[in-house]
Amino acid sequence: MADKVIAERHRQLEQDLAHVSQEMYIRNKELADTNRMLRLLSTIDAAVLETDSSLETVCQNITTAIVQNTDYPLVAILSRPEHQHEHLQLMGLSVKNWPEAATFFTSEQPSNINLHHQMVDSFATTSQLLPIETLSIKQIAGFLGCPELHVQKTLDRVPVKSIFVVKLTVRGQLVGLLGAGFFSTFDQVAQTDTSLLRRLGDSIGVALDNKLLFQENQRVLRQLRRSNTKLQALDEAKDDFISMASHQLRTPLTSIKGYTSMLLEGDAGDPLNPTEERFLRQSFASSQRMVCLIADLLNLSRLKTGKFVIDAKPLNLADVVADEIDQLQAIAAGKEVTLKYKRIAHFPTLMLDENKIRQVIMNFTDNAIYYTPSGGKIVVELVDKGRSIELTINDNGIGVPKAEQPHLFTKFYRATNARQARPDGTGIGLFMAKKIIIAQGGWLIFRSKVGEGSSFGFGFEKSKLAAVPANVPDVVV
Repeated sequence: MADKVIAERHRQLEQDLAHVSQEMYIRNKELADTNRMLRLLSTIDAAVLETDSSLETVCQNITTAIVQNTDYPLVAILSRPEHQHEHLQLMGLSVKNWPEAATFFTSEQPSNINLHHQMVDSFATTSQLLPIETLSIKQIAGFLGCPELHVQKTLDRVPVKSIFVVKLTVRGQLVGLLGAGFFSTFDQVAQTDTSLLRRLGDSIGVALDNKLLFQENQRVLRQLRRSNTKLQALDEAKDDFISMASHQLRTPLTSIKGYTSMLLEGDAGDPLNPTEERFLRQSFASSQRMVCLIADLLNLSRLKTGKFVIDAKPLNLADVVADEIDQLQAIAAGKEVTLKYKRIAHFPTLMLDENKIRQVIMNFTDNAIYYTPSGGKIVVELVDKGRSIELTINDNGIGVPKAEQPHLFTKFYRATNARQARPDGTGIGLFMAKKIIIAQGGWLIFRSKVGEGSSFGFGFEKSKLAAVPANVPDVVV
């Protein structure tokens, strides 16, 4: 009786041990499959992160990693060469114990497999297991776009009996196909293998999509760089042309302006009749505007090429303003606009760039004359405020719309009503005026109301622009 009980217990222990061994085998296999999956995913991630690698290199590295970490004798990846292309190409192929397989196929003309090829459409929604015996050598060669001899040689060397195909779909778009060959027949392929390939397919699809996006971004970036290089060259050519043309135009225009002024002042002999005087005043005004435009263009060109330099010297601003206003009186009279300026007898000497300050005064005053209707009034005020000085040109012209005032001093910008009143303006005068004043440590003054007029001007702190007395040496010991 005791022997029977012992035998029963022994048999039960053997069954329990077999069950535990089976469970341990299953768990170990699951762990091995998980580790294999993690290794492959890590390899895929590493391949994608190599930004310098081409799409072909990434695909080849992925297929090689799968063959090395599994029992699959053959793995291939077909991918779009670019996102916008509507065909697939063989990008990666690895065959166990045949490292030259990829070169064997890719040495031929790259295959271009239409995304709507009959075989692609015949695959199931996400994946499909196909017995090789249902596919002829001719069909496979036609699908891959390679000689039948290559397909036959591959199958002779690696006699796979079935192939599992996974569609690599990302964001609803087919980016490629993953194929793995098996020595097992159609009905003997393990479910764990097909599950592994499906999971890999998800990661590979995302990896290929990211790589395609990266390549597309790089292509666009290269195009932008090439376009930018061309634009820079054109911009430099434009600056050179503007600089050359401005220099060539400035001399004859100065001569025209000078002789016209002499005629208006009666230095040429007989007095002018009203019609002659009106024509000459218009000619003088136009030449004056051309001189201002050329000065703006030259300074703009110098600003862009880094040659914009402030040449500050002792200057009596009151005299300079008086001189510029005198030159513009004829233009104001021609438009029947009153231009007034009361010169200050004693004004401090400041360190300023005379030519550029003249340009700003001319620009502000000329604008005031042009945008003030006949019968209007312009008052120029230069004020010594103790610690600072301010110059303002006040008119009762068309004004500037409030919504457009923040943009007024930006390059090429012109207010809507200004474009209607003066279509031929350039929009660089106020931009350059701001640059000139700011470069010398000053600030702009601007106030305006539509229909009531505007005030344009600038201010400087006298302490920053104090002129050095002539009798003070450069170096005091």
